[in-house]
Amino acid sequence: MSRIVNELDSIHFSMKRASKLVKQLGRQIATDKCIMMLLFLIVIGVIAIVIVKIINPHNQEIRDIPGLAPPVMNRRLLWNNHSGNE
Repeated sequence: MSRIVNELDSIHFSMKRASKLVKQLGRQIATDKCIMMLLFLIVIGVIAIVIVKIINPHNQEIRDIPGLAPPVMNRRLLWNNHSGNE
Protein backbone atom coordinates (compact mmCIF):
# COMPACT_ATOMS: atom_id res chain seq x y z
CA MET A 1 0.00 0.00 0.00
CA SER A 2 2.83 2.41 0.82
CA ARG A 3 4.40 1.69 -2.58
CA ILE A 4 1.16 2.73 -4.29
CA VAL A 5 1.03 5.93 -2.21
CA ASN A 6 4.64 6.70 -3.14
CA GLU A 7 3.86 6.13 -6.81
CA LEU A 8 0.82 8.42 -6.57
CA ASP A 9 2.93 11.12 -4.91
CA SER A 10 5.53 10.77 -7.65
CA ILE A 11 2.86 11.05 -10.34
CA HIS A 12 1.33 14.07 -8.60
CA PHE A 13 4.74 15.77 -8.41
CA SER A 14 5.39 15.01 -12.09
CA MET A 15 2.00 16.43 -13.05
CA LYS A 16 2.68 19.66 -11.12
CA ARG A 17 6.06 20.01 -12.78
CA ALA A 18 4.60 19.34 -16.24
CA SER A 19 1.85 21.87 -15.60
CA LYS A 20 4.42 24.53 -14.67
CA LEU A 21 6.42 23.76 -17.82
CA VAL A 22 3.32 24.03 -20.00
CA LYS A 23 2.44 27.40 -18.45
CA GLN A 24 5.99 28.64 -18.96
CA LEU A 25 6.01 27.52 -22.60
CA GLY A 26 2.62 29.16 -23.12
CA ARG A 27 3.95 32.48 -21.80
CA GLN A 28 6.99 32.29 -24.06
CA ILE A 29 4.85 31.53 -27.11
CA ALA A 30 2.47 34.37 -26.27
CA THR A 31 5.39 36.78 -25.88
CA ASP A 32 6.92 35.62 -29.16
CA LYS A 33 3.58 36.07 -30.92
CA CYS A 34 3.19 39.59 -29.50
CA ILE A 35 6.66 40.58 -30.66
CA MET A 36 6.08 39.08 -34.10
CA MET A 37 2.74 40.90 -34.37
CA LEU A 38 4.35 44.25 -33.48
CA LEU A 39 7.12 43.70 -36.03
CA PHE A 40 4.53 42.74 -38.64
CA LEU A 41 2.54 45.92 -37.96
CA ILE A 42 5.68 48.05 -38.24
CA VAL A 43 6.60 46.46 -41.57
CA ILE A 44 3.06 46.91 -42.89
CA GLY A 45 3.13 50.58 -41.81
CA VAL A 46 6.43 51.22 -43.59
CA ILE A 47 5.18 49.49 -46.74
CA ALA A 48 1.97 51.55 -46.64
CA ILE A 49 3.93 54.81 -46.33
CA VAL A 50 6.20 53.86 -49.23
CA ILE A 51 3.23 52.94 -51.42
CA VAL A 52 1.42 56.19 -50.62
CA LYS A 53 4.55 58.22 -51.41
CA ILE A 54 5.03 56.37 -54.70
CA ILE A 55 1.40 56.76 -55.78
CA ASN A 56 1.07 60.41 -54.77
CA PRO A 57 4.57 61.94 -54.36
CA HIS A 58 3.33 65.57 -54.34
CA ASN A 59 0.96 65.14 -51.44
CA GLN A 60 1.98 67.83 -48.93
CA GLU A 61 0.11 66.22 -46.03
CA ILE A 62 2.65 63.41 -45.85
CA ARG A 63 6.19 64.43 -44.95
CA ASP A 64 9.13 63.10 -46.92
CA ILE A 65 10.86 60.09 -45.49
CA PRO A 66 14.66 60.36 -45.32
CA GLY A 67 16.15 58.16 -47.98
CA LEU A 68 12.99 58.14 -50.08
CA ALA A 69 13.12 61.77 -51.16
CA PRO A 70 14.16 62.35 -54.78
CA PRO A 71 17.86 63.12 -55.22
CA VAL A 72 18.93 66.75 -55.24
CA MET A 73 20.02 67.87 -58.71
CA ASN A 74 22.77 70.32 -57.67
CA ARG A 75 24.95 69.09 -54.84
CA ARG A 76 27.08 71.41 -52.77
CA LEU A 77 30.39 70.20 -51.46
CA LEU A 78 31.43 71.02 -47.93
CA TRP A 79 34.87 72.08 -49.14
CA ASN A 80 36.26 73.55 -52.34
CA ASN A 81 38.58 71.33 -54.28
CA HIS A 82 41.48 73.54 -55.46
CA SER A 83 43.88 71.22 -57.21
CA GLY A 84 46.30 74.02 -58.17
CA ASN A 85 46.70 75.57 -54.71
CA GLU A 86 48.71 73.53 -52.24
